[in-house]
Amino acid sequence: MRDTIAILSLTAALLTGGDLLFAKDKVVFNRDFSPAEGLVSPQEKPYRQEICLNGLWDFQPVAVSRDWKQGNGVAPILTEPREGQWERVKIKIPSPWNVNDWGGGIETGEGSKNPYAPSSVYYPSYPSSWIREKMGWLRREFSIPADWKKDNRLILHFEAVAGECVVKVNGKEVCRNFDQYLPFDADVTDYIDWNKPNELLVGVRHNTLFQKFHPEYKKMKTTYALGSNTDKIVGIWQDVFLWAVPEVRVTEAFIKPWVDRDELEIDVNIINQSRQLKTILLGGDAREWINNAGKTILDAPEIKWTLGHTALTIDPVSVTLKPGETQKVTLQTKVGNRLKLWSPETPNLYMLSLKISDKKQTYDIKDIRFGWRQFKLSGTDFLLNGKKIQCIGDIQHPFGPYICSRRFAWAWLQMIKDFGGNSVRPHAQPWPRVYYDLADEMGIMVLDETGLFGSSINLNFEAPEAWEHYAEHLERLILRDRNHPSVIGWSVGNELFAIALLNKPSKEVAKKWDDKIVELADRVPAWDPTRGFITCDGDRDLDGRLPVWSKHFGHGLKLDLLPEKKDKPMIVGESGATYYGKPDQLYQFAGDKPYISYFGRNEALAVDVYQNVQKMAKPFLAYYSPSEVCWFGLEHLNLGYGDYSRLPDGQDGVFAGKVYEEGKPGYQFERIPPYVTTFNPGIDPSLPLYKPLPMFHALKAALADKP
Repeated sequence: MRDTIAILSLTAALLTGGDLLFAKDKVVFNRDFSPAEGLVSPQEKPYRQEICLNGLWDFQPVAVSRDWKQGNGVAPILTEPREGQWERVKIKIPSPWNVNDWGGGIETGEGSKNPYAPSSVYYPSYPSSWIREKMGWLRREFSIPADWKKDNRLILHFEAVAGECVVKVNGKEVCRNFDQYLPFDADVTDYIDWNKPNELLVGVRHNTLFQKFHPEYKKMKTTYALGSNTDKIVGIWQDVFLWAVPEVRVTEAFIKPWVDRDELEIDVNIINQSRQLKTILLGGDAREWINNAGKTILDAPEIKWTLGHTALTIDPVSVTLKPGETQKVTLQTKVGNRLKLWSPETPNLYMLSLKISDKKQTYDIKDIRFGWRQFKLSGTDFLLNGKKIQCIGDIQHPFGPYICSRRFAWAWLQMIKDFGGNSVRPHAQPWPRVYYDLADEMGIMVLDETGLFGSSINLNFEAPEAWEHYAEHLERLILRDRNHPSVIGWSVGNELFAIALLNKPSKEVAKKWDDKIVELADRVPAWDPTRGFITCDGDRDLDGRLPVWSKHFGHGLKLDLLPEKKDKPMIVGESGATYYGKPDQLYQFAGDKPYISYFGRNEALAVDVYQNVQKMAKPFLAYYSPSEVCWFGLEHLNLGYGDYSRLPDGQDGVFAGKVYEEGKPGYQFERIPPYVTTFNPGIDPSLPLYKPLPMFHALKAALADKP
């Protein structure tokens, strides 16, 4: 019956002149798939400039030597690129070069290995051979704008590169990086030619080439933060910029909103890269950040904002910097009701503009967006601005590159608000910056998590270098995200207990691994003393040593598995049989229905989530999340596909209607395939934002105390 209704609805859309077209005609989206803006704000632009280096790059795969052996922790040599060997097809940065394998890599249609799997081809122009390449070089040229000041420092900024990478400018190595989720910078001032085009080369080796097999624990392989469903991607998968910044400038700032003592404190790192002694004044002001985005599905994700009146002024302090010196300066001021509180109901935001000047000139302005709010732990309660709050949220695996789009990020967070939730855990890795930006703006509280995905089973806890990598990864995550008011705390990993559970070490060895996890968690306050919410999601509290107790539960009501001694906040970060539940396991909730249909299975999941919210989450927990409402509580959508007389093929999906633009932040997808997602943020006008299933309705009803 539902299929019949869908076909009739489709027919109506076609007959009324909708944007969806018949048969092989393509559905075209004429706006940005992924709205984005640069990282230099309008207030900064008189002192800081940027050019976005996204665009068409050259790509040259490099073959792995046949005599190289996997698993010894040493990757094969990345040989230098060869002239005349660049691929004929250009790659569109940002995107992994194997992007069409992210989500399955199987093209649907005749001759497919699995014609019933959704296509994951987002860039039909890319050769299929790219998905098999493990190493390669990426190349482009760039020129320095004529109006940039010659005494500025030039900084290359990469938001994220998947794999181990080396960056070269005009043939000279400027930096290396091995963290596929977090940003890094390189000062390239001394490598640049101001008068002619410069060559930028990025060589990348796939993460898996660095695997280090353990001789005893056969499942152990990885010494790096591998994440989930992004562990196979390789290449430049987020934005690239070139910045021009003043020699005397702010390099970093950490805003500490101490609401309970009515004090705003800012730790500011400043540097003097000039050749002269500088005595400067450092101060700033906070202005209201006003969101002017529209209210419709198409307009709301598009970025539009202004600054309002000055709410708070921070008196300047005098600082003397020697040539080449860096200093950390702490600014403090009483707030005195001049800032409005941030909360999920009132996500008030401010822009702090830090200013470096002397009597003659202004050297730098650096903007940091923040919210006036404070999270604290008190006994078993989690407090926001001194009042108890319960977090109800969702998680999601990054099943495909559509997650890099602000439109899809907005859709997920909007769905959470629609069912009555207020929280999210971007699952098992640092997600693109846009998720945290939108959470700030929409009032969604974020439990921020590293890429230590224990459910992968293959983290190599016996390799000393692994723990060095994990600590660096955690530090970089915190430094990236600690100014987001939406971030409530830090999860150092996901289900790390699984490493011991399935590798089966002795009790002594397992305890040593637990000690290492606790040592990792104990590092957090050094980088962020403002948040006491520290967990290892799913790992309880590691014998009482973590400040928050956290567990993941399967189906059924597990009240007997909650700790007897309830002396700290408790969270259940994943709940339900969404991934694994077979009909016989779900029979208790909905009788025969799970045997009959997917819809019937979802009715069983609905009964389970309802009773867990009513009888466990609301009475006992500080934080609760079912297991992927966005994936199992909604229907997967037939984006750009409506001819059900045949299987979808490469002509189906929603295609880009805008001409490709060089130097533009954000993904410029060629195509969004059908059935890869449950969200339609307006790209297919024949479909709603999402189609809820019983699990969604039950969660919404339970949170509203409705039957």
